[in-house]
Amino acid sequence: MAKIKISELEQTIHQLLHAAGLNEDNASIATEVFMRATLRGVGHHDVYDLPGRLEGLSKGKIKANPEMVLIHKYAALENYEGDNGLGELGGMFIMKRAQQLADEHGIGLCAIRNSNHLLSSTPYLEQPAEEGYISYIITRGAPTMGAPGRKEKVIGTSPMGYAIPTNRDYPIMFDACLAYASNGVLSDKTRAGEEVPSHWGLDVDGKPTTSPGLISKGTRLPIGGHKGFGLTLFGEVITGILAEGQIIDEPQPGSGLVGIPSHTAICIKAGGLLGQREFTHKTTEILERMEARASGLQIPGQHSYQRKAKLLSEETIDLTANLLDKLNEWAQKFNLKTLE
Repeated sequence: MAKIKISELEQTIHQLLHAAGLNEDNASIATEVFMRATLRGVGHHDVYDLPGRLEGLSKGKIKANPEMVLIHKYAALENYEGDNGLGELGGMFIMKRAQQLADEHGIGLCAIRNSNHLLSSTPYLEQPAEEGYISYIITRGAPTMGAPGRKEKVIGTSPMGYAIPTNRDYPIMFDACLAYASNGVLSDKTRAGEEVPSHWGLDVDGKPTTSPGLISKGTRLPIGGHKGFGLTLFGEVITGILAEGQIIDEPQPGSGLVGIPSHTAICIKAGGLLGQREFTHKTTEILERMEARASGLQIPGQHSYQRKAKLLSEETIDLTANLLDKLNEWAQKFNLKTLE
């Protein structure tokens, strides 16, 4: 592992994205997303995805500066064309727009089609929650998950997250896909040589397996069986359909590609009904009442903010030598200063 100054990493990410074709504003937006994702301290769906983004940008597979055009609007509902832009740009755009709609209507829903992978949900949730909004975001993609009792890949995993403001130094915040494990977690487990519970997924023959590598090649299963499957189907509707994008294995017009992501963001002006002060008082009371019944209870979002605070206080972060080499290779291609 290599210890890197957080400020230098942030500067490098911005410079790499700008050199890859993003204009100054878009490079700043995407950099914020990568940094917020990376400061979770989990090592996947963050800066580790940056080399792949740079590859896609350099080959023209992803548009550096997409034109996000309004398709339809109805009161507090809007959907947009994502123009094959970075998912980081599309995700932040719809959350900002949903927040603006919430200011006007109390609640806002904004969807976008023809986007790309957007890392974790956390970067899009933190800022609205810090500003007093309830925030939610969900993504659809290619069918990579099965249904209870079936080995076929029938639907995506509906990666989603929400954040709720409290009076503590962290919001209630949840970020997960609706399969037992994301591809990132399976990859981490495979590299570490670890086994996983057999109910997480099936191998290519449809048999339960404890091998994360075999699950990656086979079929992931939904959390809670039919319950997770039902929630994922709802996610497909409010993303693929409301964004007027693709659904399940529907090919994209023109390219014929399957699995093009759509995202939907929902933002609620939390203090609109009972006032912001009373709202956060009650959300904090929820936590206190649960903790009184179970001392030491882990609250969703608590550890994420603790890791973030620790990294920021130390002003450094550990990166693998492999990632550092990849980032420096791109820096050299763009004639930029490398990370030491």
